[in-house]
This record gives sequence, C-alpha cells and structure tokens, in this order.
Amino acid sequence: MNIKIAILEDNNVQAEQLIKIINNWGNNNLHAISITHYKTSSDILNDENAINCNLLFSDIELEKNLRKTDTIEPCDQNGIEICIQLRKNGFKGDIIFLTAFKDYVFDGYHVQATNYLLKPVTYETIEKCLNNYTALHQADYYYIHKDKNIKQIPYNSIISISRLGHDCCINTTSGLYTERTSLQTIEKHMPVQFVRCHKSCIINMNYVTSLSGSTIHLSNKQTQLVGRTYYESIKNALLKMVRNSY
Repeated sequence: MNIKIAILEDNNVQAEQLIKIINNWGNNNLHAISITHYKTSSDILNDENAINCNLLFSDIELEKNLRKTDTIEPCDQNGIEICIQLRKNGFKGDIIFLTAFKDYVFDGYHVQATNYLLKPVTYETIEKCLNNYTALHQADYYYIHKDKNIKQIPYNSIISISRLGHDCCINTTSGLYTERTSLQTIEKHMPVQFVRCHKSCIINMNYVTSLSGSTIHLSNKQTQLVGRTYYESIKNALLKMVRNSY
C-alpha cells in the first residue's frame, strides 16, 4: 500500500524519531511510505501537496515559531487550529494528534481526528495506529498483480473493466491497465458501485451520465453496450442512484 504521510512537528528530535518509526514500520510490512515534515503553520498551509496526503500526524502544543506571520499582530495557533484550516482547504485524510497532555482528547472533534497518541511515542503505539489505518483503508484500492509487481488503484478512479482475450483492461481516470485474470475474479473484489453491463464489461455507476436504449454513456465520452441479461440490473442501479441523490 502506498501511503503519503505529513508530519506537523516543530521539535526536530521528536519528528526524526517519528519518521524513523514510520519508515521501519513500512519496511517491516512492505508498504511504500513517503513522508513530508512540516515545522510551521505557513509551511503546511501554503503547500498545495499537503492536502493530498493520506495521513497527518500533528503535534498539538506548537511553539511560538508556528504563529501567523502575515498579520500585524501575530496570532498563535495550536495543531488543532491548523488542522481546522487544513480541513477548510480540502484535506480529507486521517488526522492523528500527538500530545503530551490528555486534556486535549475531546478537542479534535471539529476536525474528525481518528486518534490521539501521547508523547513520547513508541514503535508499538505507532504500529498499532498504522495497522488500524491500513485495515480501514485497504478496501479503498484494487491491487493489480503483474509479473512480480503490485500496483494499487483507487476504486473511485476506475471507470470500466473489460475483457480482452485472456486479459482484463482496467480503464481509469489516469490511464489504462491490463491484468492477466478473468472478469469473474475481478468482479468478486469490486464494491457495490461496480455493475456488470455485459458479459465482457463491468462499469462504475458513478461515471454513468446516461442510459439511451441499450447504450451507456460514460463521463469520459466512451459508451458501453448493455447486454439483454444485464439491462434490468443496470436500470435499477441507475434508479437507486437517482433516489439517493434527493
């Protein structure tokens, strides 16, 4: 699993310790980890890549060097206040707070914090936390096995999957991938939004723009033929989506 992690911590020693623990965990569990360390509020709030991270470890008790510097009267911010602003900026990842005090335990409600870890952190506490994270988010991805390589693809980026000989072509928003497997095998791993529309094709209903007769129009301008056997299931799936939109 590829995990992009941000760390907001003004204490270099504690940040380096956390980075070392996370990297060790990634190596021990065969996860690809990329970590970005931020020391100040301006660093993390002004970095557009920060909101694309999957997971944020944020210290709560930040020092005065994390105060706003773009106003006449500096205003100190703690980690919770910075995370509130990150949420407003579009950050949708998980947030784990680091604190030396238990007093903050209910203050993360406004940013939907998933956990609090008391300092000093240990390998055991980080391991448990990251194991819980991967168990929760493993289902967000489909994993392509090709030769000796494994690639993860977010389910929400898959538009359609079609059979081509002995392979399956996975059409995504970022490109086309092939895997030597059967459509039946892939179908077993797909979430509910994936519906068979033909004996040789599965579509992600979230990318369907219209159904005209026996033709499905997708948001990437492609079309798929609906087989007679699958017409009712496609029609019912579309009606369900319409009802849920109200």
